[in-house]
Amino acid sequence: MRQIVRIKFGSHLYGTSTPQSDLDFKSVFIPDGRSILLQRAKNTINDQRPKAEREKNYAGEVEEERFSLQRFLGLLAEGQTVALDVLFAPEWAMTDDPSWHWQEILDNRDRLLTRKSAAFIGYAKQQAAKYGIRGSRVAAARAALALLKAALSATDKLGGLDPDIRSLMVKHDHMSLVEDTTPHGQRVLLWEVCNRKMPYTASIRNAHDIMQRVVDEYGKRALMAESNQGVDWKALSHAVRVGNQAIELLLTGFVTFPLPNAAHVLEIKRGLLPYQVVAAEIEYLLERVEAAAAASTLPAEPDLAWIDDFVASSYRDEVLGAR
Repeated sequence: MRQIVRIKFGSHLYGTSTPQSDLDFKSVFIPDGRSILLQRAKNTINDQRPKAEREKNYAGEVEEERFSLQRFLGLLAEGQTVALDVLFAPEWAMTDDPSWHWQEILDNRDRLLTRKSAAFIGYAKQQAAKYGIRGSRVAAARAALALLKAALSATDKLGGLDPDIRSLMVKHDHMSLVEDTTPHGQRVLLWEVCNRKMPYTASIRNAHDIMQRVVDEYGKRALMAESNQGVDWKALSHAVRVGNQAIELLLTGFVTFPLPNAAHVLEIKRGLLPYQVVAAEIEYLLERVEAAAAASTLPAEPDLAWIDDFVASSYRDEVLGAR
């Protein structure tokens, strides 16, 4: 195994570490020639102790995740946050001198970044949907539930309500119709309400049950917001961090470490701000991320041919022992 780069990750990279923080490392490697030839090369290697469910790391505990070169570049092509964080990690975060492969990757960074930044945007949307309790979301969910409850049937399909759904969409935000393709190539319409997608082929009863869970969950979050209890502050801090990183990446093609807003992110992580304030900030960040994606000049797709050529060349050299 040939190490390409190894960095301090997580809170030590973001500038949000505390005395209770663990030590997290990420690295990229080229598998040894024998495992490449025998097709036994691992894509990811995790070094961490077994933990019980919800057990947290203790202060100073060390964990490391290693990605093969092929896996790492594949994650970059998808816009995955973990790979982007490694890509933009500054020299001070590196534990060793990187190999020449790393400089080659940095020199070709423009080939790897895209404006879709799927994971950044997807994560921001996920967190906004998970933690947002904006009144318009609640109103949209309740309106959808009322429509489904009035037409409740165990057999009728959701598509039969198409005229009513379209009429409701005119009155409420957080609703849309999206089109998708099934594994068999069939095009299907889905009604999306507050980030929940319900196919027109689903029964009205099934759609009703989905929206009932959404409305119930929003009710729980409203109570949680009033008491500031049961909030996953670490997850909220990650949502704010990722939202700001997405905006910087989409508009500048770069991500800065430590985080320019590290103090604010740490404040959220410690639960020092009201839940409703942070939830509203995530909602606003989502709007800014979507606007940044629309305005971004990054290419639409990565250079997959360059990735394949670089991986093939690097792996061939390892097999032949050329370097």
